[in-house]
Amino acid sequence: MTELREGDRNRCVVLSGVLLDPYTGKRLPYTHRRASQIQTDHVVALGAAWRAGAYAWTPQRRLEYANDLDVLLAVDKQTNQDKGSRTADKWRPPRRAYWCEYARRYTGIKAEYGLSVTEPEKRALQEMLADCPQ
Repeated sequence: MTELREGDRNRCVVLSGVLLDPYTGKRLPYTHRRASQIQTDHVVALGAAWRAGAYAWTPQRRLEYANDLDVLLAVDKQTNQDKGSRTADKWRPPRRAYWCEYARRYTGIKAEYGLSVTEPEKRALQEMLADCPQ
């Protein structure tokens, strides 16, 4: 966030700021206690993780995944809703400049959690990673 304003008594409370959404490039204003256009996305969605192997995890492991800050990303609400639980072969960030980072995070999450990758996912990720700077 930019233009960040934190609470006076509790610096963990963000009173206001502006999020530059990585998926779209939109500037999203935020004000404490007011609805915003920001949501928290699971880069590898919970449903996609379930289908890729999370169904076999313990409840504790699923909870850890759902709250892992490396899996979570603040993004545009509508874009997050449009993504739903789609995998990388069925959805890509609208902002092409973020494809490299998205694919890196996505593959890192899949590897970290031992989640399976389908052939279509693999091809889509390879395509997004092909243009990454070395």
